[in-house]
Amino acid sequence: MIVPSRLSRIALLLLITVPASGGEPLAARTVDLPAPETAARLERCLAASGFDVTRRETSGAEIRIFASRGQDVRALLVSPRSPLASVVEWGTNAGEAGAPGTPDDLRACIERGGAPTAVLAGEKFVVCLRARRGGREIRFSGLLVGAEGTVVSTAHDLDRVEEVSVRLRDGRIVPGKIGRKDPLLDLSRIDLEEPVPGFPLEGRVRDRLTPDEPVYSLGCADGGAVRLREGRVGGNPRRSGGMPLWEVRMETIPGSSGGPAFDAGGSLAGLVKGRFRGTKDRGYLIPVGTILEFLGTVKRGNR
Repeated sequence: MIVPSRLSRIALLLLITVPASGGEPLAARTVDLPAPETAARLERCLAASGFDVTRRETSGAEIRIFASRGQDVRALLVSPRSPLASVVEWGTNAGEAGAPGTPDDLRACIERGGAPTAVLAGEKFVVCLRARRGGREIRFSGLLVGAEGTVVSTAHDLDRVEEVSVRLRDGRIVPGKIGRKDPLLDLSRIDLEEPVPGFPLEGRVRDRLTPDEPVYSLGCADGGAVRLREGRVGGNPRRSGGMPLWEVRMETIPGSSGGPAFDAGGSLAGLVKGRFRGTKDRGYLIPVGTILEFLGTVKRGNR
């Protein structure tokens, strides 16, 4: 469910209403996604709602989307606003409440990206983490696992950090104590003072991915909102510092390090390590095998 406090994730920067042909209202919103990704998300979402969808690209890099479901017809225009932002305009010839094409549902389509339900189900296990080191605030993400109140995340930037603030999906902020850090693996285990159900690892992991298959990351952005990013596996694991990493073609935003990445079936594919220096759409995932190895050697209360 989309709530007002989470609207900032898609940066609704513009809201205008102008007359359309035939007197129909035409509305537009600007979102912080490139036009091709915005269009792809809308297409998937409309198709999942039972619409027959066609698209046409214009010479001006605009993308026109037509969707029909019986007598219900939707028409959308996606235009580039900048290399990293786009404008979505829409109109309808039927006002069916709750159907994609209405402002709220278009917002949900862009927000969720048409991601599989199994992927979105993992959002409740994502936590937003904050810590301080040398007077500087560190923000990153983590994944609740098991049933004891255990968070697994990355370890970079956690030198000389012993405690973190953990924001759960129900909005509560609870203290967390770093149980162990492994700089080589770039993994940390954070223990909560109370048991909190986490992602069930048993039978829900993918240690082998295939080139070009889709993966979906869930990580924290400004304000503690969890944002979904879709990407593609770049190829076989690469080694960095002696450790294997999956390379992915995926936007990696500040604060998302440590957040989980899932395959299309909702199985855990890894944790976001970070992005390749100098890029925004090339990232790396710590493989599941490395995560399981780390968790298997860490006991609560041990450093």
